[in-house]
Amino acid sequence: MGEAPRLAPPVTYSEHLLHRIIYDRDPRLKIVSDKLAVRTLIRDRVGESFLVPLLGSWEDPDDIPWATLPERFVLKPNHGSGMVAIVSDAARLQRAEIEAEMRRWLRLDYFDVACEWGYRKLPRRLMAEPLLLGPDGHPPTEAQVMTFHGRPVMIRILTGKKGRDTRHGNWFDIDGNELSLQSRNIPVGAYSLPRSMAHALAEIAGRAASGFDHLRVDFYLTDQGLKIGELTAYHASAIVEWNEPLFNELLGRCWRDPAEAAASRSQAALRSLRREAPIADSPRASRLNALHQATVESRAKEIVTSKESAIVLR
Repeated sequence: MGEAPRLAPPVTYSEHLLHRIIYDRDPRLKIVSDKLAVRTLIRDRVGESFLVPLLGSWEDPDDIPWATLPERFVLKPNHGSGMVAIVSDAARLQRAEIEAEMRRWLRLDYFDVACEWGYRKLPRRLMAEPLLLGPDGHPPTEAQVMTFHGRPVMIRILTGKKGRDTRHGNWFDIDGNELSLQSRNIPVGAYSLPRSMAHALAEIAGRAASGFDHLRVDFYLTDQGLKIGELTAYHASAIVEWNEPLFNELLGRCWRDPAEAAASRSQAALRSLRREAPIADSPRASRLNALHQATVESRAKEIVTSKESAIVLR
């Protein structure tokens, strides 16, 4: 990133992430880094309804009962990030090709990619999930909630397919106010986050991340409601390049000090960093927002809020 990191102690958010990579050996990091093991943690904290359904897990591609899988599904390993095979039509599946790719996954210790200790020597499994869809029948919008000491602070909404020309992102505070934040290589999109949806995301993420000094809680906004895809301990492998360094400093303070991460303190600091003129929704984005809000409001009725979550929602 062009500068020497401060690690004794770390100051900015990216420096805290780098410090975690080099020094933090909390055994729970292996749980959240393992896409199979973390399911129990998510289930215990927020309930089965927020889990992505699991079709099965196997140690070897030869063990996969291909004939029992649905028409559309996703294959991925449990022990890494960014490795995925999307099968949108099982009848056209190139089985030999995808089995070769899965064997390459199983040969990799993902720790070797960025030295993130949580992935080191994880048991390696293959897993299948149904292909999720959004309320409009397209791939679901994604939401990432940045939490510190169990407190949600910011939310990123990601739309479009992954890729430089098709991926867009918008950052919001937990009340749905857009922030003047832009991530490197991800252009700002046209998306507005309804307040009710922001509060639902924040409440669930806070419960899922309770007890950790920092986690990013990743959601899919599906036609079946909110689903937690994973809990992320190493955002961007500590290479956090934003257009505004004040965010890096603010989140560094939230990481160091639970009081700073408390809703009233952090949200007051974010007010000065709101986008003055939010980018207008496109007609399609407006339709998606309405569908997502209806889905979230239906799911929110099932949430049993605790005394702590009531503070977050206030």
